Parts: sequence; C-alpha cells; structure tokens
Amino acid sequence: MKQLLILLTLFAATLHNVEAAFVGEEIQYSSGDTVMKGYLAYDNEVKDKRPGILVVHEWWGHNEYARKRARMLAEMGYVALAVDMYGDGKQAAHPRMRKIFR
Repeated sequence: MKQLLILLTLFAATLHNVEAAFVGEEIQYSSGDTVMKGYLAYDNEVKDKRPGILVVHEWWGHNEYARKRARMLAEMGYVALAVDMYGDGKQAAHPRMRKIFR
C-alpha cells in the first residue's frame, strides 16, 4: 500500500509538469535612452497572482545562465525576470576588462 501511494504521488507530480505551459520570452525595457534586453519566464497556465523575482546576472552581463535560472524559478511558481543591467544585451569581453563590452 505504501508503495502504491508513493507511485501515485510521483505520477501526480509528473502530470503537473506535463500540464504546465512555461513561457520564456525576451522583453525590452528602457532606462533613460538605454534599451535593456531582459528575459521573462513564467507558467502561462497559472491565472492567479504569483510572486515575482528578479534574476541579476554576474558582472559579465546577461547571458544564457541567467535565463536558465529564470526558467528554473518559473518552474517553482514564480514570475522571474532576468534583467539586463548593462543595456542592449552587452557582455564583458574579459575578466580584467570589465568595462569593455562585446
């Protein structure tokens, strides 16, 4: 009986993930004249209010890792925005040259 309960619980958790409609999309916003390119991740099936969270990238700039973390948070029930703090999706070219962007 205990094993059946465990299997049913795992099956129900799997069904939740199948029904979820996670959306990840690049969005643009601005700060003064600077256009920022962020990434918004959320579950499109949830219609109720959800907590929001900001994902701030490391010093080298907005990249796929920040987007991955936003998606992971969306799977946990958050609306997550991976921000672009440098603007226009710029990234640092080298650790010693943090002010030089590619």
